[in-house]
Amino acid sequence: QPGATRVPAATTTMELQNVASLGPSGYTLSIEEKSALQVSMLAIQRKENLPNKLVFWGKIMGETNDYLIAYSLIPAYYFPVKRFYYCTTANMSTLVQMPILSPEWKELSAAIKLPFRGEPSALMIEGAEEPEEPEVAEGEEPPPPVEVFREQHRLSYVVSQIDHDVAVVPRGAFIVDAAHKVTKNKFFEGLSYPAAGSLANYYHFRAPESARAAACLEKPGIVRPADFLDPIAEDAPAGVWSQFYDSSSTMSLLRSFYWPGYFFYHVCETGEYGGVYIGDGLANEDLPFML
Repeated sequence: QPGATRVPAATTTMELQNVASLGPSGYTLSIEEKSALQVSMLAIQRKENLPNKLVFWGKIMGETNDYLIAYSLIPAYYFPVKRFYYCTTANMSTLVQMPILSPEWKELSAAIKLPFRGEPSALMIEGAEEPEEPEVAEGEEPPPPVEVFREQHRLSYVVSQIDHDVAVVPRGAFIVDAAHKVTKNKFFEGLSYPAAGSLANYYHFRAPESARAAACLEKPGIVRPADFLDPIAEDAPAGVWSQFYDSSSTMSLLRSFYWPGYFFYHVCETGEYGGVYIGDGLANEDLPFML
């Protein structure tokens, strides 16, 4: 495609230096948010010695403050996992790892349909009170603090749901290597202009859920790039995704109608792509009735 330049392959979400690519979506980060995130992401990277650098995932807007979210891709058997971190716009100097959820807290989180407040420590059960600190005899170690259901737990649940539904990669961006591990394709050169216009060439970046894709990932031998991931073209209901080109016709763009606020871009015939979610964290559950 004329005007397109070859660049190194990007990650599965948005590099901070590529936030300008959000232009067609109408979303962006302020200069303050971008600079503060760069510092805090680097600090976590060094402190925890992460195997892959942190990348920007998105922003969930709250009534008092917004949440800024990043993650690092952690190699794992069968399929890599994402370790998520967050901060609020009231304190962007420190990123905190998202908590692990119990089945009970997942169920409670799924039942909440209200906007976020932007206060991680806010209690989420009506009438709940802060647990009292136990009395500790002199010389004894205090017991671990009692965990109660807070907004940070709901945030962790919502981010995991959004990521499950809309984290997208183009065909060929990830491969199964000789050790049978899913890894980024360092030689990915992008989709052609016609291929970039088809939903059939975009896939969910998650452990495969369809029997066909799961079987392909588990079988020995060579696995083709299109075989071990679930295609977004098969998502239900039909019409949940929108694909279009930018005004220069060099960039393919995707939007999710189920999670309004998710935006994906791929510069045709290059290795550059990225996705980001900037929204209120509420799914459009009326979508089946709107299509």
